[in-house]
Amino acid sequence: MTQIPIPDRIELFGGDVGVLLLNQFPQSQSWAHALHAAGQTVISPSNTSLADDWRKIGKSQWEETFDICVDELHLLKSRCSKVFIFGYAIGASLALRLAESFGQEIEGLILVEPMLPPNLRLSKRWADIEKDLYLIEQPMLLLYAEQVGIQYQDDSTYIADEVSSAFIREIILESSFHTQQDEHDAPLLLEESMAFINEISSGVWLSEIENEDDSDLIDAEFQSIVAGLSLDQSSPSTYLDELDRLDPDDHFERPNPALAPISDGAKRNAIIAMVAGPIYAIVSAATHFNPFGIEPWPGVLTFFGGLAAFLYRLRDFPTDDDGAIL
Repeated sequence: MTQIPIPDRIELFGGDVGVLLLNQFPQSQSWAHALHAAGQTVISPSNTSLADDWRKIGKSQWEETFDICVDELHLLKSRCSKVFIFGYAIGASLALRLAESFGQEIEGLILVEPMLPPNLRLSKRWADIEKDLYLIEQPMLLLYAEQVGIQYQDDSTYIADEVSSAFIREIILESSFHTQQDEHDAPLLLEESMAFINEISSGVWLSEIENEDDSDLIDAEFQSIVAGLSLDQSSPSTYLDELDRLDPDDHFERPNPALAPISDGAKRNAIIAMVAGPIYAIVSAATHFNPFGIEPWPGVLTFFGGLAAFLYRLRDFPTDDDGAIL
């Protein structure tokens, strides 16, 4: 694969939003100037164009390069309130390591065709990065070429699966920047990068996540409601169906015309007195039976006494309650 010559250091100071460019790609000079023209500050160390093979990167070279990137990050942070890291190829691994180590100082990551070691277990330098990928929570923009057998696509999806970022946007390129055969994806890279930086800087992505969460909750609740509905009439009836169904015990019963027995003894004696009093008065008047000498007054008094007792038993007794008795 063609080696990319080490470019000169890029330092373009502009607005309050800064971009740290790691491992420059063929169109990085024009891309950096376009970002600067849009108001961003861009810095790229001159020696971050690492070799394109992990086996050619020595331990001292990696550590030295990472230390330089840390210094450039601090310089950029001293001039800008919001800093984004742009990592290309192996430079994407440097960007991930910076995000793990200085997460509070970085607003977002832009990774273009990240290149991981072919055998992840054999690279000790990558092992240190891999075990801490879950610490990365910054929004992330991933750009890679979707081609059969290309490594960068698998590496990009692996990173997306391992990090904890709540916002990840993936952009498919028509061809790989590593081939250096055409540059028609460079405008797409610039457009998507600027859109991502503006969106994250303005905080629009937070409202998008909240809307997505709300829509997910609404969809889940709708699905649960639909799942409970059925057109099968043989299915168990619902609570409303039970209300509509007639209660067999709740119907009109024809009253029994027979008189119910009187259970109250006082009422029963009062009725007997009302019946016996007139009978006694009539019999004594017809037979001239007058044992007390005051006929027919015993029968009359007996009738009115029974009537008074009966009416007394029928009256409502007062209670202390002001309302209905339950």
